Amino acid sequence: MIDLAKDHFKKVIELGVNRNCPYYPCHFDGQTCIWCFCPFYPCEDYELGEYIEGKNGKIWSCQKCFWIHKIDVAIEVYKEILYLIKYLNEEEALDLFNNHKLMLSIKDKVKERLR
Repeated sequence: MIDLAKDHFKKVIELGVNRNCPYYPCHFDGQTCIWCFCPFYPCEDYELGEYIEGKNGKIWSCQKCFWIHKIDVAIEVYKEILYLIKYLNEEEALDLFNNHKLMLSIKDKVKERLR
C-alpha cells in the first residue's frame, strides 16, 4: 500500500472509532466518532438530550445522547449531507452547517427512517 493511501485510511479508521482521542469514549465504548461535533447542536430533542444548569445559565446537554454515535445513524446522516453538498464547493458545503433548520430536518429524516 502506498504511504498516501495508508495515511488516508488511518484518518478513515479514526473517524470510525478514535481510541487515540483523550476523551474516548465520550459516550460509550465502540461508538463511531464521525460526528465528534454534532451537526444538530443544539437539537432540543428531549429524546436525545436536556437542558442543564451551567455556570452561566441553562445549556443544552448531549451527555446522555448516544444516537449520533451509533454507526447506522452516523452513516445515514453522512449520506444525507453528502447528497446535499455533492455540487457545492468547500465553502458552500461548510456554510450548510450554519443552516440549523436544514440540519434539524436531516436529523428528523434520519430519526424517522431508523425507527
